[in-house]
Amino acid sequence: MSVYQIKCAEIWGGICSKDTDVCAAGITASLYSGACDGGKGGDVYYFSVCKSDMLTRIAIADVVGHGEAVSDLSGWLYSALETRMNSTAGNDVLAELNGLACERGFKALTTAAVVGYYTADCHAYYAYAGHHAMLVRHREDGQWVAANIQDSPGKLVNLPLGVDPNVVFTQGRTPLKSGDRMFLYTDGVTEAPDKDMTLFGEQQLMSVLRDTSGGSFMDIKRAVLEAIRKHTGGPLTHDDVTLLVVEVN
Repeated sequence: MSVYQIKCAEIWGGICSKDTDVCAAGITASLYSGACDGGKGGDVYYFSVCKSDMLTRIAIADVVGHGEAVSDLSGWLYSALETRMNSTAGNDVLAELNGLACERGFKALTTAAVVGYYTADCHAYYAYAGHHAMLVRHREDGQWVAANIQDSPGKLVNLPLGVDPNVVFTQGRTPLKSGDRMFLYTDGVTEAPDKDMTLFGEQQLMSVLRDTSGGSFMDIKRAVLEAIRKHTGGPLTHDDVTLLVVEVN
């Protein structure tokens, strides 16, 4: 499979089903996004490289619902992200998107994760809107851990987009070195059901990640997808599914 090279000041992504590898400033990523009932769905994937070729922005978002019925909303979110490619503050990006989502009402409820890798200080900056925390694996210790963000007591913090215009979004950061990895996903991964309606779950996801830590980041993507399909016993038609494995160059 060829690797798509994202150039300086370029934006790449979308809402269509995609299985590909991407290279940008400081990182290489392996992406899978599958719409459950057609070529477009409610999951958004997004990459951009800033005009100084130092910041790679990565975002995934999951509009409430799935499939073609919500692809217009996920398309709107993608367009909104396009205009904010040069900001290092992912929480500010989410705050602006939240204002736009609140104007559209309850049907625009969306979870999102925004991550920026900045080559100048070799840090990942991450912010969430009601989304699963990014998982990080530092090559030195080999352990996958959730990159959580501490809430602010007494405030509406890091809720899904469109819930309330007064939600505050916070940002965390972590240093990264060559060979360190990040894993982002939508709830179509962990909420995949088997025939008895038992969900795939975070525990099983972490087990697959631990078992494949010695492989390439492309191998990790393939292993997670294989495990989900084995769990469901067939094609992934329960929801839109997006997962992204990122490695620092």
